[in-house]
Amino acid sequence: MKKFFYLFVMGTLMAACAGRSNSGQRERTPGELEAIEDSLEYAAALADQARIRVSVQAAAETAPVPSVAGEDAADDPAIWYNAVQPEQSRIIGTDKKGGLAIYNLAGEELQYYALGRINNVDVRYGFELNGQKVDVVAASDRSLNTVRLLTITADTLVEVGTPLVKLDPSVVDEPYGLCMYRHKPDNSFYVFVGGKDGGVQQLRLKASGDSIELEKVRALRVATQAEGMVADDETGLFYLAVEEGGIHKFAAAPDGGTRSEVLPMSHGRDNTALVADLEGLDVYYGRDGKGFLIVSSQGNFSYALFDREAPHAYLGSFKIVSGTFDGVEETDGLSIFNGALGEQFPKGLLVVQDGFNRAGDSALPQNFKLVDLMVLDGALQEALPLAPDYLDWMK
Repeated sequence: MKKFFYLFVMGTLMAACAGRSNSGQRERTPGELEAIEDSLEYAAALADQARIRVSVQAAAETAPVPSVAGEDAADDPAIWYNAVQPEQSRIIGTDKKGGLAIYNLAGEELQYYALGRINNVDVRYGFELNGQKVDVVAASDRSLNTVRLLTITADTLVEVGTPLVKLDPSVVDEPYGLCMYRHKPDNSFYVFVGGKDGGVQQLRLKASGDSIELEKVRALRVATQAEGMVADDETGLFYLAVEEGGIHKFAAAPDGGTRSEVLPMSHGRDNTALVADLEGLDVYYGRDGKGFLIVSSQGNFSYALFDREAPHAYLGSFKIVSGTFDGVEETDGLSIFNGALGEQFPKGLLVVQDGFNRAGDSALPQNFKLVDLMVLDGALQEALPLAPDYLDWMK
């Protein structure tokens, strides 16, 4: 969850004004105190970020979401792969104040769908619907305590999840985190969705004519809120980034039980490169089980990498700094894709939410930044197992 918003700007200004007060005795309001506290936390986060040695710059950025500067609105992206024209692949971004936006790889907004308070989003390929294979987008809807289901093409999103299925309030009282999963042994499709108190509900997608229904199949629980989540379709594992408690690993199959284990070095008490909250989480698919997990470390504006293969060794961290575009702070959601996406992203793409979008000294509404994986690979001390021609995991 957001810790600083844009109150660090207010806090800095208020602290400066307070320093010029002729009496110094005026009692500050609760809002002023909160702003000053957040400005101090922001400064501490920058100090922690400075300890992260590896840095990259964004290659592009999306148009801002339709909100006002300082509002916590953009949240989670997903990357949809266009198998016919990879350079025409799309970025789906959530605006938790209003809906879903679709962007091209230059960051231009193509469509906006006013669906409500949409928090997290994910996509899976090849779902059988009415005799055809379609690509499905799932998104958590906080307005209606449900999951929205849509099909996607390069041109449009079409809602197909009707009637809307309310989540079990005893498990998920308000949906935040979400990811999709395809269980390869029987080609079944699922959605995981998590709430504020650590409850997670797993639902199965079922075709019904031109629509898709959701069937509740399992409930999981962790100690506190877990928004970042991803399922690995090849290994059958489901990962949860507990905001202040490391990355938990479950079996993704609906009959996989409820026990989990925490990845070594994924908790701040064991790894100083991680500072709560842990938020965005995704998996990069390499050949033969190779690849890595990536998670956003909000408390120091950075990203940590873990080996995809057990025991999931910590591989290092990096940050996104200012260049052609402004740097990135306090990322909520992220998405990574291993396939080649035309000339601009020949080794794949990382998309991250930017908590403090800026143009010079001016604050702008939040947006998403795009990072070329070839640039990231070149910046790291150890080469990543990049596999831009490996797409078997999608089949």
